[in-house]
Amino acid sequence: MIFSLIAGFVLGVGALVFASQNTQFVALTFLGWQFQSSLALLVIVSVGFGIVLSILATLPTAVSNHFRMRGLRKQNQNLVAEVEAQRQAQAAAAPAEEITEREVDLHQ
Repeated sequence: MIFSLIAGFVLGVGALVFASQNTQFVALTFLGWQFQSSLALLVIVSVGFGIVLSILATLPTAVSNHFRMRGLRKQNQNLVAEVEAQRQAQAAAAPAEEITEREVDLHQ
C-alpha cells in the first residue's frame, strides 16, 4: 500500500514537471477532427487513456480469477469438512474395534 502511494506521488510530480516544461501548443488530427492543445495535456491524456484501456483489458481475467478462487475456496472448505467427518468417524469406530479385539482375546 505504501509503495503504491509513493509511486503515485512520484508519477504525479513527474507529470507536473513535464507539464510545466512543455507548454507549447501542437495540432492533433484524428479521424477528421483537429485539436489544438498543449503538448503536456495531450501526452498526459494519452497516458491516462492507455491506463484505462489496460485496466479494461485485464478486467475479464481478474473477474474470472475471482470466481475461480471463490469456487476453489468453497471446494477447500467442503474437503476440510469431509476430512473432519472422516476423522470423527474413525475416532468413534476405534474404541468399538478395540473392545471387539479384547472380547476375542478373552474368549480364546
